[in-house]
Amino acid sequence: MIQYELGHWLVCSGLCRCYGSVFPKTLGWSMPMTILAIVLEQYWDAEEWTANLLSIWSSYSFILSFLVVFRNNQAYSRFWEGASLMNEMRGEWLNVCTSLVAFCSSEKDKEAEVQSFQELLVRLMSLLHCSALQAVCKLADKRLELIDVYGVDVNSLRHLRDSVNRSDVLCLWLTRLILENSEKKVLVAPAPILSRSFQDLGRGRVRMSELVKIKDIPFPFPYQQLIITMLAVHSVITAMITSQYIHPWYWAGLITFIAMSGFWALFYICAEIDHPFGDDPNDLPLGELQKDWNARLLELLQDMSQRPPEYTAHRHGLHAARFSITSYLAHTHGDHARTLKSGLSSTDIFDSLDELISHHASFAVDCRGSQHPPVLLPSFDSEHSKSDFNTEVSEESHIGHLREFSTMASPMADTPSQQAHV
Repeated sequence: MIQYELGHWLVCSGLCRCYGSVFPKTLGWSMPMTILAIVLEQYWDAEEWTANLLSIWSSYSFILSFLVVFRNNQAYSRFWEGASLMNEMRGEWLNVCTSLVAFCSSEKDKEAEVQSFQELLVRLMSLLHCSALQAVCKLADKRLELIDVYGVDVNSLRHLRDSVNRSDVLCLWLTRLILENSEKKVLVAPAPILSRSFQDLGRGRVRMSELVKIKDIPFPFPYQQLIITMLAVHSVITAMITSQYIHPWYWAGLITFIAMSGFWALFYICAEIDHPFGDDPNDLPLGELQKDWNARLLELLQDMSQRPPEYTAHRHGLHAARFSITSYLAHTHGDHARTLKSGLSSTDIFDSLDELISHHASFAVDCRGSQHPPVLLPSFDSEHSKSDFNTEVSEESHIGHLREFSTMASPMADTPSQQAHV
């Protein structure tokens, strides 16, 4: 799929490239009609005859325009439906995998069984996603990337290879895998909670069936035949009319070229986006989708992904007021803040977590000495007194209005008087 952006003047970058463009295809019709218009303008004089044709041509153009617009709407609807169903299918199945990994037992004596279950789960999900893409795509090379299947029963793999409906077999295997491991207490979630995984798996299979519908049921042939025939006739009539009413010859040729390029470009756009699961530049990147799917599955197997982070409460973070890191940097002062602000090299705040971790780690080092780092607390205005500070801040929503932050004394105070200010 071609990625592009509109510039400051709403002009697409790379506008003149031919890769993924329909304009080269339109030349097969627009250029012959342009030449025909020029020849007729030079050697054919039938203005009175074409005057009778002009009113018919206007009605004909209106009907053809309606059909071409209708065809474009249908093609774009199929394209957008295909892209939406693809994302819904992936979301349903990814939810199955994340839920089942979260439902695994944390007991030590079940550790080997849990690992075996998770390893087999991600491999079956990779096979399922690959089989779904192969069922809907029109790729010349269907060798999509898979997570290695070493260790999976060979006879089962042979059965899957010879199966007509591989996705159905894989869905059945996954259902049985969940049931068996639930009986073994590898999955510890209650049955009503565990049943959601079956529902997500089934909904993903339904989305896949709807994707197959887009592949197997094309736009009706009579419509397609009528539009192509009417476009061809319209092209010839347009060349005849422009040759008699537009002079000199180069203007007749130019107008014919522009009109025919527009009509045929709309037609070829329909053919380009009607089926978004192929090898064309404007189709969905199925190979990249499979690679991304495998990367998501393998990330779920990492120990840090399966273990929620721990949180250690300290005086610096006990206040309930929410603030963004941007606000933190904007209102924090001191050497640590200046160092942190100068060290943030990325525009993505998640890429800056290392600097933030180092910044907070330096707090702990400094707190052992006599000097303490500053802390950010909501400042008080005339409408709110310190007496209602605790109640107001505790009721503040995480999406509520953020007050301006001010730098106050250290929260690591040891004396009662210092603690009262905190």
